[in-house]
Amino acid sequence: MHGRIIDITVGISRDTSVYPGDPETVVEPVYSIESDGYAVSRVTFGTHTGTHVDAPSHILENGMTVDRLPLSSFLGRAVVLDLSGVTVDISHTEMQAAFKRSGAYNDPYVDTVLVKTRNCSADPCNQTSGLSDCICGLKPEVGPWILEHGFKLIGVDTLSVDCSASLDNHRLLLENGIVVLENIDLSLVKEGIYHIICLPMKLEGCDAAPARVILVDGHFSDSADFKSY
Repeated sequence: MHGRIIDITVGISRDTSVYPGDPETVVEPVYSIESDGYAVSRVTFGTHTGTHVDAPSHILENGMTVDRLPLSSFLGRAVVLDLSGVTVDISHTEMQAAFKRSGAYNDPYVDTVLVKTRNCSADPCNQTSGLSDCICGLKPEVGPWILEHGFKLIGVDTLSVDCSASLDNHRLLLENGIVVLENIDLSLVKEGIYHIICLPMKLEGCDAAPARVILVDGHFSDSADFKSY
């Protein structure tokens, strides 16, 4: 594999913004090198903290849990759509226009879509704000657009793929086996086509899990030649 590696993961810390009402992150030392000769910390956080993957069990009763999702869903060819200039909730018309502009419209291998919103240059909503105060999200009409184009994964740089608490996009996408990836960092990513590697933690029986997600801007070959970014 040749190319530039771009880490689009939002890390987990005490300062990580979470969806309104979700658990805050707590990091505390258990053992220290000074006292015990080694360091161990205890970290407490919600399953939807930082960059994370939603499983069907997040919305659907008896839905598949995150540890059972097929790994093939997390590797592929991704198109980044730059909609950071849109100042209202994003429609399927705007998605379609960006898709055509990106060069991915006629690429049969693109199976993942990542949406860059104005969140890339602003602070995301925090626990004290309502969802209506968050950076613009995706209108319910975007879910059917995702299905129509056959994507297996949709990623956003906001805290939710929905712009309201009705969770229409969540329900439609997860019912149809489409992976939902939320709270990615696309601030340093230009519109275009990349390879994506998304590996959620194997949290058994859970509705979601934090994930480390990278994009590779380049091409695959038999040898490895990475440049970190």
